[in-house]
Amino acid sequence: MKSIKQIFAISILLFALACGSDDYDDNPKEPELTEIRVIGRGVAIAQPKTIVHPKTGETLEPNCFLMELIDPDSGDLIGTLQDCVVDNVTDSVGTILSRVITSINIDGRGTIQAENQVIQTLQPPDEALKFKTLFTPTENNIINATFEFEGREGTVALDGEVSLADFDQGIVSFNCNFTINLEPY
Repeated sequence: MKSIKQIFAISILLFALACGSDDYDDNPKEPELTEIRVIGRGVAIAQPKTIVHPKTGETLEPNCFLMELIDPDSGDLIGTLQDCVVDNVTDSVGTILSRVITSINIDGRGTIQAENQVIQTLQPPDEALKFKTLFTPTENNIINATFEFEGREGTVALDGEVSLADFDQGIVSFNCNFTINLEPY
């Protein structure tokens, strides 16, 4: 019986040492945001489409532009990006404010859709019709996500350049950097 008590005491001591106080943190770490950076690049022709807004159910008839999705680190093609311009307004100095639904499809991972109010400002020289395009959301603008991203909220920001030099033919050139910040589960 004495040896059973000794084995039991040694076992308790080993468990106590193995589970030291440094294994537990009174202040658990906050889950980190997931950041994904991608580039939407290419020449696209406007395609009129009928889409349904995933949150509101509203039927929309935007002009959509499909382009390649590029990994900025490797330069590899990783999917497609579609910008659907729902509507836009141009002010007296030429700044365009557009309501855009962007669908970022990353091959094998899923799709993230975001809705933005994109600001486009003309870049000199004016005759080139190059616009700086920008949107930096302050709150969740993800309206739908699939597969790996399903159920996630966060922001999709845009900083890029769009050329409308051939817009009269329906052609737009894009070179846009997107930063996706997904909230932890």
